[in-house]
Amino acid sequence: MKVLIAEDEVLHAEMLRGMVASWGHAVTVVENGREALEAAACRKFDLFLLDVFLPDMTAMELIPQLKTLQEEARIITLTGQSSRETERKLRELGISYYMAKPFQRDELHSILVHMAARPCVQRRSRTPNPNINPT
Repeated sequence: MKVLIAEDEVLHAEMLRGMVASWGHAVTVVENGREALEAAACRKFDLFLLDVFLPDMTAMELIPQLKTLQEEARIITLTGQSSRETERKLRELGISYYMAKPFQRDELHSILVHMAARPCVQRRSRTPNPNINPT
């Protein structure tokens, strides 16, 4: 998979980059929401790993903009400031997984293996099929 990691803490970003790349995924790392949006506007990603609290915006602000650019991409959020309210808001935005830091390496690996094995489900086209006669 092509994975974009948005993480402003350098040590966390490098740790995530190393793990995800070692599992065979192509990784791009950015430090803030603006850079995440710029990257998503230029390249297609299968997965976004987002720190919930970036220096210039929160994941709650970033996710709707990313979904405008790449509707089918899946999103995992990571936070060191976990709360039920934050998780609820993020789930309402359609994230795939919510993870509290620190997390277990095996847990993230298992999630990525699962996601890589299941391609995104394409949304049904709203255009009627001209070969089908409605009855």
